[in-house]
Amino acid sequence: MPHEQYLLLSLADHPLAPSESARHGASQDRYVRCLNSAGRWAVHGTVQSPLLVWLPAQADQARAAAERASKARGQPVEVVSRADSTWVEGQQVQVFTDALEPMLLGHAAQSAAKARRLRTEADKLAAFCFVVRAASTAADQETFAEVSRAASKALRAKFGGGSITSAFAWLAGRTGQEALESVLAGDVELTGPLSIQQVVEATELAQQAELLREKAEGSGTRR
Repeated sequence: MPHEQYLLLSLADHPLAPSESARHGASQDRYVRCLNSAGRWAVHGTVQSPLLVWLPAQADQARAAAERASKARGQPVEVVSRADSTWVEGQQVQVFTDALEPMLLGHAAQSAAKARRLRTEADKLAAFCFVVRAASTAADQETFAEVSRAASKALRAKFGGGSITSAFAWLAGRTGQEALESVLAGDVELTGPLSIQQVVEATELAQQAELLREKAEGSGTRR
């Protein structure tokens, strides 16, 4: 019978204020990043890079591994306990062995081309989510227009162009979803002020807005 309770190594993420977590009704535990088999910090494991785990009886080994990782990386690493009924050993999680020791010390290298692509997509993800959050909180049309002008200027300076409309569409589309998955799987880290939870919420908001827009356009063409 598979184990459902595991010990993992965790690196602290950008914390949300308690008031924000309460307002959205979401637990920050969902977005805790843990070490995976590529030596990167991920929200969830994949078949290619499952999360590294220790069994409860291996608590001493897990703590020792956390100490080695902390020393090698120069960052505090702690042991956390998590359970998920969907995890399967060899897929979402992988029990730590001596062969995985190098992953405690640093992450596996990516090709230069892949690293550049992931960095560009993650930067777009963060920037577009920031725009979507600002647009969604605009209190009136005048404020929305100000946000729109500021967004267009910022996106043009950083990416050569863009708007609120294109930000919503990109986040809701395949490229935006792939960029988010790369962040959740630990392939690339976010930069900027937004936490992973805030980015996830912004992409969900963009998806909902795009669905409403498509429905409205569909209704208009049938008239």
